[in-house]
Amino acid sequence: MGKLFDLDSPLMRALTRIADIMILNLLTILFALPLVFEQVLMLYPVYEALMNATDIIELKAYTGMIIAAWLGGIVCSIPLGAACTGMHYVLLKMVRDEDSYIVKSFFKSFKENFKQATVLQVIKFGIAGILFLDFLIMLGNGTIYGYIVLAFALILYMASLYTFPLLSKFVNTVPGTIKNSFLMAVLALPKTVLMAFATAIPIVVLYFFDLRAVPVMILIGIAGPAYLEALLYNNTFKRFEPKEEEISEEEELNRAISKIDEDSTVE
Repeated sequence: MGKLFDLDSPLMRALTRIADIMILNLLTILFALPLVFEQVLMLYPVYEALMNATDIIELKAYTGMIIAAWLGGIVCSIPLGAACTGMHYVLLKMVRDEDSYIVKSFFKSFKENFKQATVLQVIKFGIAGILFLDFLIMLGNGTIYGYIVLAFALILYMASLYTFPLLSKFVNTVPGTIKNSFLMAVLALPKTVLMAFATAIPIVVLYFFDLRAVPVMILIGIAGPAYLEALLYNNTFKRFEPKEEEISEEEELNRAISKIDEDSTVE
């Protein structure tokens, strides 16, 4: 019984991992709050209209408010990109059992990738808004183009799942990161689909449990599914990481002796 609660026991390691994910989730939510408040304030009347609308035409009267919420959301979502990058940076270390300080590592990645993450976040939110408005307009006209837009949005969404994980791990330009996101999505297609399902877990939970699920979402609603994503893309990333040079113990010892000799010569 005593071994069950040892620090190295599977139970304690699992509880520690859950606690780390909770801390990471709270850090990410902190930077998501501006966007959440802006969207709730701007879109609540639209939500009420959606609940009472008899057809899509009635909802189109709120297009102006949706556009305003979208434009405001672009600005309010700026810190979220760097926060998601920091989150994935820490989660990948967790998956690989690499020692790291959760808060320190999060803000390290947040700071280093802030500029590129901001650009990518603005692009993602901007495109998402355009596609949503196109879907609304096309669907209201009674054509199949609305469903074509929806399919296109799904493809972009699956590629976007790799954007911040790639930024957290690999040094690249913004266009390069976007291009590699699409390549990764295709290369690991079965895992990409599973990642998309993982990100849908909070939506399903909220749908079935309503506000009762909010405390759970606050604790693990973002970082929890992202941890499942990290488990899935971990091996794919390893295929593209530079391999460390393998040297024998004798070569390593010789290099250490040479280094000592060089330091002695300099002195």
